[in-house]
Amino acid sequence: MLNWDEIKENGWKPKNDEYLRVLSIDGGGIRGVFPAKYLALIENKTGKKINEYFDLIVGTSTGGIIALALSVGIEAGNIENLYVKNAKSIFKKKLIARIFGKKVGMLLGSLYDNKILTKLLKETFKDYKIIDADTMLCIPSIEHIKAMPKVYKTPHNKLFHMDKDMYMWQVALATSAAPFYFPPACGIDDGCKLDGGLWANNPVNVAIAEAIFHGIPLNKIKVLSIGTGDQMYTASNNIAESSGLVNWRTNIIDLTMNAQSYSADNMAKYLIGNENLIRINFQSPKKLDLDSVEEEKIKILQHEADDMFKKTYRNEDNVESKFFSI
Repeated sequence: MLNWDEIKENGWKPKNDEYLRVLSIDGGGIRGVFPAKYLALIENKTGKKINEYFDLIVGTSTGGIIALALSVGIEAGNIENLYVKNAKSIFKKKLIARIFGKKVGMLLGSLYDNKILTKLLKETFKDYKIIDADTMLCIPSIEHIKAMPKVYKTPHNKLFHMDKDMYMWQVALATSAAPFYFPPACGIDDGCKLDGGLWANNPVNVAIAEAIFHGIPLNKIKVLSIGTGDQMYTASNNIAESSGLVNWRTNIIDLTMNAQSYSADNMAKYLIGNENLIRINFQSPKKLDLDSVEEEKIKILQHEADDMFKKTYRNEDNVESKFFSI
């Protein structure tokens, strides 16, 4: 376990003695297969765990689950397998949605309950708590009753002491409680928590703000930001003109996630410069919803991760030399 008291007193010392290396992972439901697979390929290449290379890991929703797992040395390949093997169980529609369809199911409640997801998170994280992380962590969520952002953090600052004893499975549930899809995460912390993707689906600026708060100069922050696919947005203007949930359906989620992701990426580049931010993402050839559990679509995610690894690890972006050499 890290000596968090010493870190609070003396600050975090970057693992490579120069740059603060940050890993940021987007939300995106089952599309988390893409970053999990991409990072698994890196672990296979280096023979080391991802958390050995980064000072701060930030993740939202499915990215939050991955971030938490990586922080305690759970292999990225195991996270990928968790998604692939259990996708259909996690995203098994409630009876009313199976009978009357997705649209009616979303009107009357969440499409899925979180019982299977909770069980899997408990099995994955066991008794790990936030304080057990081997990197700094920031995991966005929302405090529903206050309509305010909540970021779960490791105790790496004298001001941070509220979250250290939270079980990781609880935080994973809190960051991934996507409205319409899952019920809120209640009873695991004060109040009910909602998916952090509602305000920070691409959490790169949460990471940069955290680094600035701890006195890291902007030119000393390097970020590897991994998306979950730029979703194909094919809605016509008629949907926006007609308005109403029945017309918008999940298009409003795609719209929000895309817009937030693009704006976060652009702002991050303005702050730390293009040379210090590498964005790994892909344009989906087919529409991939948060709950697209068909084998064909999961294979698309895995294929895209393979393809992006070949393009970026040693070639176009040279991810290896910028993040995986100490």
